[in-house]
Amino acid sequence: MANNAKFNGLVKKVRGWANKPDTNALPDAVIEDCLTYAADECYRVLRIPPLEKSTVYTVTDVDNKNDSTELGGVSFPSIQAYTSFLIPEDLTQFNMLRALPNPNLGTPYSMYPGTSTIVFNEVTDKRTFFDMRGEKYSLYNWMWMNNRIYIHPQLEAGAQVDINYYCRLCALNAMYEVNPLNYVIGVADANQPYLEINLVDIDYENVTPLWFSGTGVDELCFATEAEAVNYAVTAGGVPYLKEFTGREVPNWLRDENERLLLWGSLANIAGYLFDDKMEQRYSMRFNDTLNSLNKEEKWRRASGGNVQMNFNGGSLI
Repeated sequence: MANNAKFNGLVKKVRGWANKPDTNALPDAVIEDCLTYAADECYRVLRIPPLEKSTVYTVTDVDNKNDSTELGGVSFPSIQAYTSFLIPEDLTQFNMLRALPNPNLGTPYSMYPGTSTIVFNEVTDKRTFFDMRGEKYSLYNWMWMNNRIYIHPQLEAGAQVDINYYCRLCALNAMYEVNPLNYVIGVADANQPYLEINLVDIDYENVTPLWFSGTGVDELCFATEAEAVNYAVTAGGVPYLKEFTGREVPNWLRDENERLLLWGSLANIAGYLFDDKMEQRYSMRFNDTLNSLNKEEKWRRASGGNVQMNFNGGSLI
């Protein structure tokens, strides 16, 4: 079978803690589901650095709209012009949104100053964002709706937006895909970071071949024999193949803090087994560990200097 040793080991450990060696009483599929449910709760509650992520989105022409273009009309400069694009798929909570420095040569009516970073500190509600008469304390404001981010003022095509957020990690049993992009040329097969070669004495299921062609510094990896043969015409060498399977994708919960998954999955398993006492015991451990990690992170962020926070009460105080 594919080398999914860490995840399979975690499933085995949960079964041991549940004291249910009989797979009929507690199928592996149920344990795997309960591990997934525990991970989902961690992503919902935890706010710690291992779950922080930044991504940079480059604005295109189709991202820029205004009230007229939304109705199928001709675009024109107006205070209601805005930029809109999809929220990252793995996002659970926003931290910060900022536009990176940009020459700002393409859109003369954009209010975006290209020589400095602009942080969008004002998050508005939907009605205020689209209401040109709605009270806003900052020119740079944003909101999200229908799984999209909306930014005002409108940014020019080519502008880059840095999104910092808390994210969901990959699936606990995720494997790297076997493809040429995941094969690192110049690194020995035994040391490949993403792929594991199928040796003669290891019988993997679902192995995938990769084709190689060229010699020395000209050697390249291909997904198909035809591509390798075509490359060999100019680069030389005889095309050949090797079989690989993907390695496990790192997951902080599984690899660095498995006790969270252990407590959380056992609490869910107790519900499956109708064991109220067990459910209460492990739910308490799970929640205590979640709260402890969040509390630890708050103390960490508050150390090493004076903490400053800006707050706007929206005329309420």
